[in-house]
Amino acid sequence: MSTRVTKKMVTPFEMCRATGAVLLVNLYDPQVPTLQLFLEAVERAHLPLLIVGNKLDLVDQARVHTVQRELGQEFPVMSLLTGENVPWVAAEIERRFPEGSRIVILGIFNSGKTSLIAKLTGKSLRIGDLPGTTLEFEEHEWNGRVLIDSVGQVIDVNRPFMVGYDFTGCATPEEMFEKALRLEAEGILSSLVTAKEGFLRALALIQERVRNGGRIVTTGAGASALVAEEIAGQCYETGVPCLCLTNNMAQALPVSFAKGTGEEEGGLARFIADQVTEKDVLIGISASGGTGFVYEAVRLAREKGALTVAITENLDTPLGKYAQVVIKSNAKPEGPSSTRIQTAHLAIGHALVCILAALRGVTAEDSIRYMLPEKIATKKMGIK
Repeated sequence: MSTRVTKKMVTPFEMCRATGAVLLVNLYDPQVPTLQLFLEAVERAHLPLLIVGNKLDLVDQARVHTVQRELGQEFPVMSLLTGENVPWVAAEIERRFPEGSRIVILGIFNSGKTSLIAKLTGKSLRIGDLPGTTLEFEEHEWNGRVLIDSVGQVIDVNRPFMVGYDFTGCATPEEMFEKALRLEAEGILSSLVTAKEGFLRALALIQERVRNGGRIVTTGAGASALVAEEIAGQCYETGVPCLCLTNNMAQALPVSFAKGTGEEEGGLARFIADQVTEKDVLIGISASGGTGFVYEAVRLAREKGALTVAITENLDTPLGKYAQVVIKSNAKPEGPSSTRIQTAHLAIGHALVCILAALRGVTAEDSIRYMLPEKIATKKMGIK
């Protein structure tokens, strides 16, 4: 049987001793591939299931139908914020799951799992829009039942190295290599639909800012910092002034890839925003959408009148809310690794800079000239 665990967690899915499951769908940012993994886990555990769509206040009926079609199922919808249809959902949970049931509440980050439990139980629970607000299984009594809160990311610990690639069925390094590259390519291709609208809008707005003398500032942490650096480098190769500011090479160093050291530093956000004028563009890159100094820098820069663009996997997050334009990837259905997201974000960054250069009429000769060394005389070593 599949054993699902959450990011930064060691509690297996089965240890919840659940006898039923409610899967919440974030209608605003559904992330259907990840929802399908939750459905697979519930099916393998042979649990009775109720699917409910949340955040009806943020979408229209056309969006609801689209999500239902992509998931391949019809399900009731509600808004925990406005209370619409919540009483019906509560009654349906009571009807489907008898007293004594242990009901695990599943869903991606920010789908409303803790909010639903708080609404039903009347408890004051810790709720926020940062991915990872809930990082452990928590049990709450309700009407003779137990509601089990969970977190929004799943991996299968029975599959080989499930934190980055699913190497199930691969017997040799050659097969693993081929599968890894295919998965990276799939991460890019699966982002085509979700990223296109935001990409084209961002491209047009950035083109206008650059034409009027503005520059591009990029920022990110860890793997996203590398994407920010790559975008900045390509900007200079095509003649666009660009500044890259990250938490790398500070107190974080390489540990930022695993631990996110330095991401809570508000002073860094202010420093980044200080470099941005109302003519400029700030591109904030964060796989989770919850990197502290990145979304705060975007918020501060937007207040100054700068154009703010987010490149992220998660739309319903602080970064997604503070940016004027969001380019959303769709590269990682499961696991805490950001390998496929980073590849997708690199591809998006490359496309953004290169298309911008093409629209500006930059030629190959121009680009080579931008890349040539510019030597200036300097003192000899040892001369003070």
